[in-house]
Amino acid sequence: MKLDNAISNLNDAIFPAVNKNTPGLLGAFGGESAGFAAGVDAIYTQNFYRVGAKPDAFTVAKGMEDTDIPQSIANSYALFNYQGFHGGFTNKSAKNYFDSADNPLMGGKQAHTVSLPKIINFFQDNYPKIRYKPADFLYSKYYKKIPVNHLVTLRRFPSPIPDNIYDLKLSQAPKGDDGGDPKPEAETIYTAGVTAVTYLGETAGNTLEDLLTMSFGTNWKEIESEMESISSGEGGYTSQPFYSKIGGIGRALADASKGITSGEKFRKGLNSTDDRFGTTYANFVIGPVNVVDKTTIRDRGLKFSNDMKLKFEYELKSLNYVNPKIAMIDIISNMLTMTTNNAQFFGGGHRYYGSAGYVANQFGDISKLRQGDFSGYMGSVVQDVETGFKGLFGTADGGFDANSILDGLKNVGKTLLGNMLGGFLSSQVGAISGTQATKTFISGEPTGNWHLTVGNPLNPIVMMGNMICDNATMTLGKGLGYDDFPMEVSFELDLKHGKPRDKGDIENMFNAGRGRIYASAAGVDDILNLKGLEVKTYGSVPDAGTSNLQQNQNSGIFAGSAKNDEIANIKKVDSNAIAQSNGDYIANLTSMIIDS
Repeated sequence: MKLDNAISNLNDAIFPAVNKNTPGLLGAFGGESAGFAAGVDAIYTQNFYRVGAKPDAFTVAKGMEDTDIPQSIANSYALFNYQGFHGGFTNKSAKNYFDSADNPLMGGKQAHTVSLPKIINFFQDNYPKIRYKPADFLYSKYYKKIPVNHLVTLRRFPSPIPDNIYDLKLSQAPKGDDGGDPKPEAETIYTAGVTAVTYLGETAGNTLEDLLTMSFGTNWKEIESEMESISSGEGGYTSQPFYSKIGGIGRALADASKGITSGEKFRKGLNSTDDRFGTTYANFVIGPVNVVDKTTIRDRGLKFSNDMKLKFEYELKSLNYVNPKIAMIDIISNMLTMTTNNAQFFGGGHRYYGSAGYVANQFGDISKLRQGDFSGYMGSVVQDVETGFKGLFGTADGGFDANSILDGLKNVGKTLLGNMLGGFLSSQVGAISGTQATKTFISGEPTGNWHLTVGNPLNPIVMMGNMICDNATMTLGKGLGYDDFPMEVSFELDLKHGKPRDKGDIENMFNAGRGRIYASAAGVDDILNLKGLEVKTYGSVPDAGTSNLQQNQNSGIFAGSAKNDEIANIKKVDSNAIAQSNGDYIANLTSMIIDS
């Protein structure tokens, strides 16, 4: 590209100058740098949003893989896919990124000359399930006082709601079990149970800065180097892992087998060889002093905050002889429905569950104990114990002799050693959970039932779903009016997001819930990590914290290297390999205990 008005002499580069040959060229202090000709903006911008590329299927809505998306003007490594309220998931909207008299992407003329009748009629014709009513506006304190393009709309839905509440569709199951043609897509537009409007501005108590101030970022943590004291672990038998697990009688037997008396054991325990630096040299620095001993590493999670207070104000009005008090109580009930629920009294309850995983039946007849038959219960305990001893030491006919007792003692010794080892393994390795219930998996689906639209409903600034109304305050005042009822009522709602938003979720608010705005080009390295994949970073450990239901994204996957069909939520796991690995672990642990 060739620029006009290039500098040819020193006099041209000076501004202002008496003998300036090119008066259209501004100098360094005139707004445009010397050598950067006037009119360069027109030359450069004529190519903005004109050049595009096919997107990576992972970063756009389904069906848009073969659509050219223009390159971002702010970032050379991203495609710009703004659709907005009047766009779509698969529309080619780039042609409307330029000003026109009736730009359809911005809502056309009706959005530029917006009025309440236009808003009401538009939603009645296109989205009747979330429509506006005249009553939503008439009793507002700022009706006809603040322009309608300053509207703020809050809706409560019966179920959790995403950002997009307008044109979602649901693919249905095929007809019958033969895998035939699928049924037509079903409309899944949500029905708003409660709708309330207020206005932007300091007068209405809802400044744009208060509503749209967001903080976000990544989590980091500081780690500091330190001296570590590590014991050599070369103690005697008392330092072996099993010694602390065998109980007082077992430890006494072990001491006796080593010929150690209790007094000798106590005396030798006083002769410790523990590190003395912690006591003798407590006021000294061990190691170098002039060092950098701190660093910062990535921590799990992202930060996001956009908590807000939203104020609604209504005033007593007489409209067409409708009693103002009656109308105001109606509005109060509607706002109560917006912010809270009806409930039933709950006086507590009982949950009963059995110990289905018991090892063996209890000694004695428990039913006798529950009946209060203590004598019968103790007799049944003695009988159980007697039966057990006959099983261990008795002969075939239920008697006792020397051989049966000796064989029983051998069996008891084997069982005792096995139980000691098994108890240690169970405490160190952990028991098998079996069929015990587990907590449900966390999902990224919405959990909040509130939806907020900020700005002109026909061309909104942002649309926020998955909102939570944490608290609401109602205030009645400004004196008494008609029928001795307060003249004004206001509601202040505390709103929060259901979960922290990542970059794509924040973009989605400005894109009318139609997905991310930035996308990556197909066949190009995703250096901005627009796919949101886990990448190898310092401090990440492959397979750490993963389960057989998670894909190992820390190992072997770089940003841009994974294809769409290679991404899955379920990691295939070889059950034989798991069993072999667990078996090897147990075998090694057992060998370590015995060999030590």
